[in-house]
Parts: sequence; C-alpha cells; structure tokens
Amino acid sequence: MSENAAGAAENSGPEPEGPEPEDHRAGWFELFFDLVFVVTVAVLAHGLHGDPGAADFGTFLVLFFPAWWAWVNLTVTVNVFGSGDARIQATLLGAMPGLGLMAAAAPEGLGDRAWAYALGAAWVRVAIFAIWWDHARRRDNPLPLWRPLTYGLATAALWAVSAAVPSPARFVLWALAIALEVVLLAVRTGLSPDIYQRLSTEHLVERIGLFVVIVLGESVFVVVSTLADHFTAEAAAAALLGFVVVAELAMVFFAWGTSSALRGLDRAQAGRADRAMRDTVMYLPYLLVSAITVLSGALGTAVAEPGHTLPTGARWALCGGVLGFYTANAAIALRYGDEVGSVAAWYLPSLLLVAGALVPAAALLPAWAAVGIAAAVVLLLAKLARHRIARAARDAPPTTAG
Repeated sequence: MSENAAGAAENSGPEPEGPEPEDHRAGWFELFFDLVFVVTVAVLAHGLHGDPGAADFGTFLVLFFPAWWAWVNLTVTVNVFGSGDARIQATLLGAMPGLGLMAAAAPEGLGDRAWAYALGAAWVRVAIFAIWWDHARRRDNPLPLWRPLTYGLATAALWAVSAAVPSPARFVLWALAIALEVVLLAVRTGLSPDIYQRLSTEHLVERIGLFVVIVLGESVFVVVSTLADHFTAEAAAAALLGFVVVAELAMVFFAWGTSSALRGLDRAQAGRADRAMRDTVMYLPYLLVSAITVLSGALGTAVAEPGHTLPTGARWALCGGVLGFYTANAAIALRYGDEVGSVAAWYLPSLLLVAGALVPAAALLPAWAAVGIAAAVVLLLAKLARHRIARAARDAPPTTAG
C-alpha cells in the first residue's frame, strides 16, 4: 500500500490549503539542549551493564520513555513554531534543569528518587505548555485553549501530584499522564488540519539523527572507557570489534536510513498521512534508540570480561540490540508505506543471521568472539544492502531530459 493511499484513507475529504512547511536547521540552543540527554542516556545505560535481568530491562524502558517523550515533544514544538523566537529559545533552555533532574534521579527512578523523577517530568511539561499556550492565546491561532491546558498543564499536574503519592499509585498517575498525551495526539478535535503540513521534514530528520548520534556516542564511550579500566589484549579485541559494530550501524542509519526517512516523511506529508508522520517521528524512533542503548550495555560487558562467555542478560542485550535496530527500521519503513517485499528483502536476512549465528555465538564463544560475530553480521547486512541498492539503480529505467 502506498503512503499516498494511506494518507487518503487517514484524511478523507478535500485537501485544505495550509502554509508551506518551514525548512530550517537545528539551532545552537537545540544542540545545547541535547547535552542533557548525553547524561540521561549514560545514566540509564549504566543499569544494563553486567548481567541485567528482566527487571533491569523493564526499568530502563520505563524510565527512558518519559525522557524520550519530553525530548520529542519539545522538538516537534520547536519545529511547528520555528526556531527564531527568543521566547521559545528561553523556554527550551529553561526546560533543561527539569531533564537534568530526571537524569539525576534515574538510578533510583522507580525507587527512592521516583518523586524527583516525577518533578522533573512535570517541569518539562510546564515548558511545553508555556510555548503552546503563548500561541493559543493569539487571535489568529485556531488552536483551542483546552488543548494546551490538557496536554501540557493537566499532565504536568499529574506528574507533580505523583511526587507526593506513594507507590504503586504514583506509577498509575505516570501512566495516566502519558496515556492522556497519547490520546490527545490521536484525537484531532480542535486541532488544525494543516498542523502537520507546517512541519519541516528536513528539521525532524536532522533532530532525530542527532539524537541517534548521542546514543551511538554513548556506545563508543562505554567501549573506550571500559577498555581503559580493563587494558588487556582480549579487551582491546572486544573493544575494536565493538567499535566496528557501532560504526556499521551508524553507517547504515546515516547512509540510507536518514535519506529514506526524509523521503518517507515527504511522502507522508504530501499524502496528508498525519498518523504516519506522528508514528515515525514520536513513537517508533524510541524503539530504535532503545535498541542501540541496550546494545551498548552488552558491548561494555564484553570488553570488561572478554575471555568468558557473556552472562545471560548480556546475551539478550547483544542479540536483542542488533535485531532491535533492524526491527525498528523495518517498522518505520513499513509505516512510511514501503512495500512489504522490499522491507523483507533486508529484514529477513537480519533475523536469520541473528538467530542462526549470533545467538549461538553469544552462548558458546568468549565474549570478544561473540562481538566479532556481531560485527560480521552487521558487515554482511551492510554489504547486502549495498548490493541491493546498486542492483536497484542498475534496473531503474533511464531518465531523459526535456
């Protein structure tokens, strides 16, 4: 099914005229804002080192989503209203301490510091509310006041109240706050039909790409810093092979993933497939960055204990991180409207190679060798992708000018 068809199904009726989307680059304040997430990712990834269990993986996913959700909401807000407004810049910078509080509370974010994590989340939502409220109050803006009041202020109140509520009721309020935001994104009552047409797809792809850089950078940091503490030949081999894994995944993402994302978002925007834009910007990239972060924990463990087989949790992290990277990209491609057969051509080999080669290697081989198999898997998949793209270029009909 093409994305144009998806857009027609999702947005029936005459196509309203809307303003042209603004093409702009990330401002310095957005890049400075991202520095908080360097810390956030590092703190949350630390809990995945060694032999993480189901509770550790669950804690990471639960605590990482509100941080990601805050970041992507602020990113979309800046995209919609532009990056040149000094008040938006000030508000964005003012949100950084809230994110910093979430990062500082993350080691015990579901325990003794859950109240601080909740207050940090409330802080960020007040910043989001301030930006949307400022624009909703303007006479020329059709956005009803109840939307920013509910999406920003009501959810901030839920997070703030949860800080004073004991567990497990506290976590019920967290879930209600996020669920309210998700529902409001799905319900379009009072939302201008051209809001998605105002988005700059180039800016969105750039911002998500920069976030992926942060997560990949955390993987490199873990590999190098762990090698500094375990400076042996086997650890060096594991570190080098781990760097190959990270570098190849980065190459796959930035050589093909970003260009595909830009084409997909442009198609979705042209076809007015608003839900596809929402899903591929706000929801699915969370799975992608989570997979890379989980993988970084396994690589750090392999460098620390290169001569032993990986513990069970690290095996899950290594295999799940690699497969999760390709699974998230496959889900994004399908949501853009790519043909199932085209996606299966590169996703099925990744599934088979992880299950048939990486899983047994992680269970039987020393950690450094298991990382070597992971490097071989991603190298082979990259080579297959290059071959497929080159063949598609050769088979494409020639174009003529005029």
